[in-house]
Amino acid sequence: MERQIVWTRDPIANWADFNRCVKHRDQELLERLDEYEDSVLVSGCQRSGTTALTHLLNRSDDFADYTFGHDSELDAALLLAGCVKRFTSGRHCFQTTYLNDRYPEYFLHDRFRLIWVLREPRSVVYSMLHNWRRGALNRLYDACGRRRHDVLPDESSFLDRWIGPSRIDKACASYVAKTEQAFTLHERLGDRMLVIDYEELVTRPEETLSRVCDFAGVQLEPDMLSHFHGRSVRRGDRLAPWQATRVDEVCTRVYRDAWSLGPERRLHNA
Repeated sequence: MERQIVWTRDPIANWADFNRCVKHRDQELLERLDEYEDSVLVSGCQRSGTTALTHLLNRSDDFADYTFGHDSELDAALLLAGCVKRFTSGRHCFQTTYLNDRYPEYFLHDRFRLIWVLREPRSVVYSMLHNWRRGALNRLYDACGRRRHDVLPDESSFLDRWIGPSRIDKACASYVAKTEQAFTLHERLGDRMLVIDYEELVTRPEETLSRVCDFAGVQLEPDMLSHFHGRSVRRGDRLAPWQATRVDEVCTRVYRDAWSLGPERRLHNA
């Protein structure tokens, strides 16, 4: 649907422009968040199902349709940064995975709820390597993964030292850095944050979506239950054996620790 929107600055057409023209100017990326009272934000590591969950929630009549471009997360980023004037009323559900190293901005606001989506690391890394543009992985690594390069095994080759880390090492370090954000967020946001696992959305949709909708304050509609399917589960099994081993060595621990953040999981583990 084509909308007439009002830009407060030169138009931004893609994420490369957003990172160069908005983020690198140290503008607050969530500057306008308080204008969207009682909003729901969806985040997590990239390639973890955050887009699918955001789209699903936005099908609810409880949330306004704010999309105007080809990428709903970019639309959200432009609205929240104030690059585009608000043009819809009511409650909103925004995907905010793009914050990356700027995630402490969440703590400047208190009129939102945050859903953090986890996904087992093999599937995430496989998707980063095979279903994602190289520039997107490089931006995530530069923003988050580079500072956690220490989690990688110290077995770099001369080629690695010359041209930099491999794509799989960038993906693994980025997964660890992004997932670790959940611990700080959970500590600071408390009951304003819900941690869910993508695999549970697929394997136990009714139970998990009921929890999500209850947290978000929306009605669970019957057609929501068919939105997720088993074809997207365990894609990490397609990794080469050496790749799977690398992912397990680097990423499994942080995934398991983050998995325990959900209150129902702490009860289960007890």
